[in-house]
Amino acid sequence: MWEAIVDRETGFRLFRREVLETIRDCRVLIAGCGGNGSVADLLVRTGFTKFGLIDGDVVEDTNLNRLPFTREAVGLPKTEAWRRHLKAVNPDVEVSVWTRGVGRRDGPWFADVLAGRGWEEGGGPVDLVFLGTTDVEANLVIARCCAAAHVRMIIGPASSGSWIVGTFLHGEGDVTVESLADFGTEGQALEDIDYAALRPRYLKALDYPGRADKLLPGVARAMLSGSLAARSCGIFVRMTNAAMAFEAVKNAADMRGLSLDGARVVSLPQVQIFDPYSGCSYYYDIQRKTVGIPDWLSGDVRWVPWNGGKAVQDATGSADR
Repeated sequence: MWEAIVDRETGFRLFRREVLETIRDCRVLIAGCGGNGSVADLLVRTGFTKFGLIDGDVVEDTNLNRLPFTREAVGLPKTEAWRRHLKAVNPDVEVSVWTRGVGRRDGPWFADVLAGRGWEEGGGPVDLVFLGTTDVEANLVIARCCAAAHVRMIIGPASSGSWIVGTFLHGEGDVTVESLADFGTEGQALEDIDYAALRPRYLKALDYPGRADKLLPGVARAMLSGSLAARSCGIFVRMTNAAMAFEAVKNAADMRGLSLDGARVVSLPQVQIFDPYSGCSYYYDIQRKTVGIPDWLSGDVRWVPWNGGKAVQDATGSADR
């Protein structure tokens, strides 16, 4: 079945046979199987075959605007619904599930999962993690474990209203979630962190130029306070899923030293954004608060400072693709 799935991908420069075989063997772990977790659907249809899924929720009616399920899945644990869906697309895939959340005391357990221990099907160290939860506590625990194990982690806020994606490379000296959001928690034990106090800072770190313009008045503040669940639309979720899946292909090739054929891994503190409202595509450096405007003809990126309202016009330099 795998050969049939990847057959029509051949011919694209990045999807050479050696890259397709690499993604077939790439072990991915998806923590949070809601909107962001829907990347699993595109991954299995791209040729990934080794999946780990973590989520403690069940499928609800409101999930059907962004998950590839039908009403028959309502009431099932999301992990089980995804297992059935992935196997329905390719019966030969390996799927291991953990129907549970991730909390402050779960660092040792999650580290074992990353190392390949406790998987139902297959085994071996995880290559890529997809961060798909909106819970600050779960995200920080997962992110710290990934950083400690030097496992790459792909993010793409599904409530962004845009195509947005970036990779935490988690190499020596690379940014982490804690350093990027300026939490100041690196020296604290996971059990001792005040996660509620970090929520506003975490959400602010995920902000980017143009995001607030997509929300009605008061919505951003309500989400920031936690009184309103993150907004989600299947159209935007699918855009983000596509960004994350494509980023996964690039990461899989890059980790094996294969040519990216003109593409590049988007590594944090930079994220790549496509705004469907304006039709603009750009990068955003979260730490430097600068917008990168790519030149399609030259491949250069012109960086300009962002002052919270609009980018000023004087360029601050260029970067290779």
